[in-house]
Amino acid sequence: MSDARFVFLAVSILLMIVYAATLAPDVTLWDAGEFNAAIGSLGIPHPPGTPLYILVASVWARTLGILPQPLAVNLLSAVATAVACGLLAGLVAKWTRNRLAAIAGGLTAGSMLAVWNNATETEIY
Repeated sequence: MSDARFVFLAVSILLMIVYAATLAPDVTLWDAGEFNAAIGSLGIPHPPGTPLYILVASVWARTLGILPQPLAVNLLSAVATAVACGLLAGLVAKWTRNRLAAIAGGLTAGSMLAVWNNATETEIY
C-alpha cells in the first residue's frame, strides 16, 4: 500500500471514530433544523439553497432508514469531513513523502474546533 493511501485511510478512520463518538444525536442550533426539514421534504432552505447537499443528504438518510433522520444527516457530515481530512493528509504524504507530517497535518486539520463542531452536526460550508 502506498504512503498516500495508508495515510488517507489512517486519518479518515481515526477522525471518523472521534467524530462518531462525539456526534450530535439530534437537531442542533442554527441551521440544522431548517436543513433537516428541507432534507425530509426535498425543499429549499434559505439562499443559496444548497440543492446538491439536500439531495445527497436525503438519499443518505433514506438509505440509513433505521436511524432517525437528524442522526443520519449528522453522520453524513462526520463521514464527509473525515474523508476530506484524509484526502488532505494523503496529498501531503504524496507531496512531501513524509507519513508522520501528513498524519499530523490531517489530524490537526480535522481536530480544529470549527471543523470538529461542523463535522458532528447538520451543517455545510
